[in-house]
Amino acid sequence: MEKYEYFSGTPEIGIVPRAAHAGPLLRHVFEQEHGRGGFAGKVSHTYHLYPPTNWLPGEGRHLPQWAPGWESPLRPIGGLHHVLGVAPAEPAGDVYRGMGRLVANATAAMNVTVPRAPMDYFFEHHGATMVFFVHEGRGTLETTFGPIEYRKGDFLIVPKGVTHRFELGPGPHYYWMYESFAGDPEKSEAPTTGQFITHSRSDYRFPRSLDTRNESGRFEIVSKVDATYARRVHPTHPFDVIGWRGEYLPYKFAVEDVRPLVADRSHVPPSGHTIFKLPGCYLCVFTVRSVEKEGMWVPFFHKNLDYLETLGYHFGDFFSGGGGVGAGMVSLHPVGLPHGPKPRSLQAFMDGANAGVHQEVGIMADFANPTQVSELALGLSRPDYMGAWAGYTTDPRFTYAPGRLAEVRALGERLADARDTLRPPEVETRA
Repeated sequence: MEKYEYFSGTPEIGIVPRAAHAGPLLRHVFEQEHGRGGFAGKVSHTYHLYPPTNWLPGEGRHLPQWAPGWESPLRPIGGLHHVLGVAPAEPAGDVYRGMGRLVANATAAMNVTVPRAPMDYFFEHHGATMVFFVHEGRGTLETTFGPIEYRKGDFLIVPKGVTHRFELGPGPHYYWMYESFAGDPEKSEAPTTGQFITHSRSDYRFPRSLDTRNESGRFEIVSKVDATYARRVHPTHPFDVIGWRGEYLPYKFAVEDVRPLVADRSHVPPSGHTIFKLPGCYLCVFTVRSVEKEGMWVPFFHKNLDYLETLGYHFGDFFSGGGGVGAGMVSLHPVGLPHGPKPRSLQAFMDGANAGVHQEVGIMADFANPTQVSELALGLSRPDYMGAWAGYTTDPRFTYAPGRLAEVRALGERLADARDTLRPPEVETRA
């Protein structure tokens, strides 16, 4: 044994050969490469007790109508905002057979699942990497690379093609799931803020404990490509891995580890809260943070001209919601349609009612245009959501007043020389 320990450069766990595709160990175990970009991108190697292709002949078949909610028909969205109530669970649905699609574009999608039943199969998504957010629940994500314990407030990243299964803990479960069809999520970083804001890669938790299974039986694996589901059956357990090496791995990330950008004198725009970039989608977290002291602390009215904005409400009284939304709900704000603070939130800002801290967590995903909405989502839509801004037509401080133009012109003149107070007040000195 060497006297000192060293980092080897590439993560590896368990029993692995000295190098990929080489060495005497490969005459006794079976190597499998998980490769992106035609094996020129990220890869990992797993070392199995049995060949990964030992499926039983004649047992493979397609599974029509296997997850109908996941394939809910889509249509264009526009012209109206929507807020979706808490999604109901499919009868006895598990994580995937109870999955429901909400919105999608060519490269990304948002889904919801409220699992109540265990998975009696393993799953592989051959068309997308998945990002789960656990709004409610706890359990274990079992994977080829080892188990990952999760709880409320965790993100779970399940790379494309990785064999896995959810072992649900007791109590209710409710997850939002984001699919990335064209690439893996990348950590968002700004050149001016560096790699530790809004979080660090050291916050990612990769599996390090193998739970190798040397078991025989009938083990069903279901795979998905687009709207096609298929199953195959193996005589040995798929988690027969004795070791792995590589960087293409599942992991978890806790929402508590997001350290948000805040500013006293400016309102941080939504893009400043981005944690992951997906092709055609930005995933952001609004979390507990201090309130701006001089800048606006409610969102400015805005038209997002290139993205449909989705916002899942995790907990708290969302700072722009004005009481119109609650935990577990999802709002959809289409491309180009103006939105912003509800009347009650803007009234609080105008009255100077600064709470000091935003006590909230919301998960926002912006989907590049064109994005479509599902029939399932429209069935969950609350018909009165556009009325959440109705106060702007009834409250006297927002409605038409004949003298409004003159009033604002006078204010403009009076405030034309207003500046932020940066310098200490001058102290008069006596001669």
